[in-house]
Amino acid sequence: MTADLERLLAPDTPLGEALRVFALLRTTPEEGRAIEGVLARAAYAAVPEPLLVAIASALVDRGEDAVAARALARATSSDALMLRAELAARAADLSGAMALVERVLLRDLDWPGARERHARWGAALGIRGVSRPDPSAATMVTSAPEAPFRLTREVGRGGAGAVYEAEDRALYRTVALKVYHHAERDRAQLLHEAHVAVGLEGPGIVRVFDADPEHGWIAMEWARLGALRSLLRGRDVEALAPIARWAAPLAAALAHVHASGWVHHDVKPANVLLRAPDVPLLTDFGTARRAGEPSPPGSLGYVSPERLAGRASDPRDDVYAFGRVIEDAIEVVPDDPDARLWRVVGAVCTGRDVDRPADGSGVVSLIG
Repeated sequence: MTADLERLLAPDTPLGEALRVFALLRTTPEEGRAIEGVLARAAYAAVPEPLLVAIASALVDRGEDAVAARALARATSSDALMLRAELAARAADLSGAMALVERVLLRDLDWPGARERHARWGAALGIRGVSRPDPSAATMVTSAPEAPFRLTREVGRGGAGAVYEAEDRALYRTVALKVYHHAERDRAQLLHEAHVAVGLEGPGIVRVFDADPEHGWIAMEWARLGALRSLLRGRDVEALAPIARWAAPLAAALAHVHASGWVHHDVKPANVLLRAPDVPLLTDFGTARRAGEPSPPGSLGYVSPERLAGRASDPRDDVYAFGRVIEDAIEVVPDDPDARLWRVVGAVCTGRDVDRPADGSGVVSLIG
């Protein structure tokens, strides 16, 4: 074994040095042994993702696409996801490629080549391209003297509406007030969202207090710790760890949704609230559908490949999104006491459809 190869395979070699050495070895007969050595180490120990991407790129150059895809199977950096997407597209798995590139776009809409690929592959699947959020979407004035709520601050905004922290003037309590951007147009969706949430009432499901379809708002319980998205963006390890504290009851809430015959269709960090560290609340049932009904559009980065390919509503699509949420959490809390378990859960839930738990109860069993 050459000195360069020994240095590459040494576990304490700094990443920058390992990348430099591998670049040198690519021009020598030792390239094959270098690739095999790194992949062998990856089977039992963590290998930095930039090195895995370099290895996978070399495998692609050697015509070994399938081996490259396996090498990156659990990689989640944007570079790795883009290469995984390219490999999926080359293997004629355009829906899988779309799901991967959407994860990149979720982080950065301007990632080089991501929007072009999303548009090209989406056109082949009959899916329209991604667009930026519209910050000028209409909001409703609800703080007039005759209104039942006094708005305190905006806490979230999506395609359907904005969510405010608000004070109930009559009962002197804090509520989450969701105000639809287009009340008249979205009246049916508002009523659907409220009715589904009320029908599913129970642990892990946000409580609906009141709704006004005419003025386009729904009043719901206030979750004092906010949305999981804010905690992830703020890298609030204290609130997020241990992951089991909120993820296990969230899986149980999904199991309840699925046992009731519904698919949520928009499981993502923005729609998981924390009333307390161990009390997650699933919210926003506006796109929920009965299992077997046509699937509505979903949120960038959390839609399963099968749903992108046009599959009817299936609980496994929520399972995929749950796995993506877990992957997001692991990136912020890599030293979670059960990190190995949660990495497996994320990988299984976002993996091959045939290996994915069939519904939320399957996720509960997987967690143990």
